[in-house]
Amino acid sequence: MKQADLRKLIKDGETETVEFKISFDKEILETSAAFANTKGGIILIGVSDKGDIKGIQIGKETLKDWANQISQATEPRIIPEIEIEEINRKKIAVIWIKELTIKPVSMNGRCFRRVKNSN
Repeated sequence: MKQADLRKLIKDGETETVEFKISFDKEILETSAAFANTKGGIILIGVSDKGDIKGIQIGKETLKDWANQISQATEPRIIPEIEIEEINRKKIAVIWIKELTIKPVSMNGRCFRRVKNSN
């Protein structure tokens, strides 16, 4: 993703297809399922709800671990694309979730969908 596009996403704030998180947590699993059940979306980890770039620290297995957590918690399984971008010398994880054609997608047996900027 180009830095200009990433900056614009952050400036525009959370939407039906964009979610900000300071760190990887259970809510990311819910948001992944919600995005897969609606239009798809992008989760930015290392960005506060207000759009402040906080950054993250990651190990070499972190991205694979996050992808596995999302995949194992969802049925049918979501296979996210995850990349690391850098803004202001801070790392941000960008998780791309595609809308799935097979629905509903559940997260640990519960179904979610995205309505405006919340699940």
